[in-house]
Amino acid sequence: MSTKSTPVLLAPGHLTKHLKVFLDKAAWRDKAKLITRYSQITAADQSTTATATAGAADRQSKDRHKDGCDLTQYMAIALLPVGPFSPQPTTSPSNDICSLWDLTQDPSSSLPDLSSIDWPVPLTDPSLQKTIFLAWLSPSAFPTPKHLLVQTPLEKLQQTASEFLLPYLQSWAISDYEHGQEGEQQERLTPDILPDLLASLPQKWEHYSDFTFLPPTAFLTAPWPAVLKRLVALDQQQQQQQQQQQQQHDGCIDEGVNSGTGGIMARWEKLVQDALGSTHIARKAIIPVQDILRRPKIRPLAGDWKLHNRYKSWIEAEGDGEEKGSSTGANLLEHQEMSSDLSSSKANAITSNNNNTPGAGAGAGAESTGLYESTTATSSNTDVLPTTENFSKTYWSETCQNQVFYCWSPMFTMFSAGNITEKERVANSRPLFDARNKVVVDLYAGIGYFALVYLIHAGARTVHACEWNPWSVEGLVRGAGRNGIPWKRYHGENVRIKKLKASEEDCGSQGQGPETTQPLQEQPFTTGHPTPRRPQSTHQTTITATKKQKDYGQLVVYPGDNAQWVGYFENTSHHVNLGLIPTAEQGWVLGVRALCPLEGGYLHVHHNIRVGDEESFKLHLLQSLRDLFAIWKKTGKEEEWSIEIRHMENVKSFAPLVFHYVVDVECRPPLPATSS
Repeated sequence: MSTKSTPVLLAPGHLTKHLKVFLDKAAWRDKAKLITRYSQITAADQSTTATATAGAADRQSKDRHKDGCDLTQYMAIALLPVGPFSPQPTTSPSNDICSLWDLTQDPSSSLPDLSSIDWPVPLTDPSLQKTIFLAWLSPSAFPTPKHLLVQTPLEKLQQTASEFLLPYLQSWAISDYEHGQEGEQQERLTPDILPDLLASLPQKWEHYSDFTFLPPTAFLTAPWPAVLKRLVALDQQQQQQQQQQQQQHDGCIDEGVNSGTGGIMARWEKLVQDALGSTHIARKAIIPVQDILRRPKIRPLAGDWKLHNRYKSWIEAEGDGEEKGSSTGANLLEHQEMSSDLSSSKANAITSNNNNTPGAGAGAGAESTGLYESTTATSSNTDVLPTTENFSKTYWSETCQNQVFYCWSPMFTMFSAGNITEKERVANSRPLFDARNKVVVDLYAGIGYFALVYLIHAGARTVHACEWNPWSVEGLVRGAGRNGIPWKRYHGENVRIKKLKASEEDCGSQGQGPETTQPLQEQPFTTGHPTPRRPQSTHQTTITATKKQKDYGQLVVYPGDNAQWVGYFENTSHHVNLGLIPTAEQGWVLGVRALCPLEGGYLHVHHNIRVGDEESFKLHLLQSLRDLFAIWKKTGKEEEWSIEIRHMENVKSFAPLVFHYVVDVECRPPLPATSS
């Protein structure tokens, strides 16, 4: 804690509930962190005092207030130093016990004006207010549990934000009052709005290793926009004054002044970073349904976002205004828009952008796809193109789930924490479907949600991962290296398999043997070597040897359209993960083609199913797979493949009455005929 004493409310037990409602409404703290009998506090304090006998008389007089109240029967509500109750650091707690009624009547009180408080109905009686007391006690006086006296991130944010904003609110209140009519034209910002500011702070967020995702409404609920807009204007005004002073002093502008490292908004960002324990903070928005690459729209708020620092802004656009948020907001949303009729061939073309073949334009692949048409029209937005240079200049976040490290760029890809149950099910899948030393195909790999789990926990020998978002491909490769997994990534467009004897119409119904197909032409690819997951020990003892790095299988990455790469893993896999929602039905045919014709395997089909449609989806899935196996897995026998649904897992809720399911379908070829 930042102080050596804790504010404590003393009240009769039957008023405790009303006090909690009152304090929560006043936004003076988040919740009651510690409620105990005052007699327990005094007993603990007395037992820890060396001169307990000498202080017995003082303790007895303290336990009974001058008004005759027996404080030993009172409940003590410990308040964390949040908001208006924030005390100044003291060397020792105060022995004064004052009633809230006395503090209300005392204009010289250091606390805010308590007379304007909207008390709950049971506490409006002055006689009851006289029985509620405020005291300052040492944290050591609380017997158990002391850890509740430690501030949570939200409470720390409430306290530091209150201390930061209060001087500005007081100054603005005086300024608006002096301007009279001019001040009435804009929203009045006074210390009275401080409780509303603290109450509207975000209550929940997503926290990763060094990155925090705030909800879409964070700092956008009134009166935050007006306060932040005024802070930004004041910060810009101070920077301009500093620049003018610097120019007058030596005729040049200091780069440090321009950067504003010590400005108002820089100090505000540092305050939020310290409270939330993150170096990078952003506010997220809803992902558009038409964006098939599932690229998030976020607003960077704090931290070094490298190439994308120009998108940082605490204020958003309002109509056609010309404030800072107007231009940055438009650019931020502009670079992530995409047409809903994007074809797979266009998506596949973006992978050629990473090919450093001489003569190929650096941005030709992405510019020719239509993925970034809204930004390539202007030369100022080249920082959104998936080039190797931009990859190195983009902020990459990292998190660890179930001993698996994931890397992603929050500006272009998202991290789905809600599928943790399915990842754990795959990690512990040996009783259900044993993937040890097997070949796995992940047709929609993303940043490796399941591909990495199959290699690290399920023991797969090889995982073929297909992904057409270049930013997700880069995150997948970085995650593989972070986990110590050897990987290989192909580049460029795949060369289609040329049939020798079959026509284009019959290519799917002919035999699958190598005699009907030319060998696949190897494409340029990049290989990666695993990096140690844990730092090597600087010194080794002769007694205990260093733990050997676990050997994982290989990850093979295919960027672009998965249909263009199916020839590289056709008839080889034992497990196929179809992890695309709301539906992966267009990839079912690829899953059937990927399965090993001699052993068969499992199709793990992800799908969003409305409540009540579970059985109808099962029938549709089984019938569709039977039709696909009849085309692509002909056995030349009367028997058909055995296709059975072994398990149906409810992963999470996707929308009202819609759930994300994973259906495990076991597909086995007919048994060979045995001789009599």
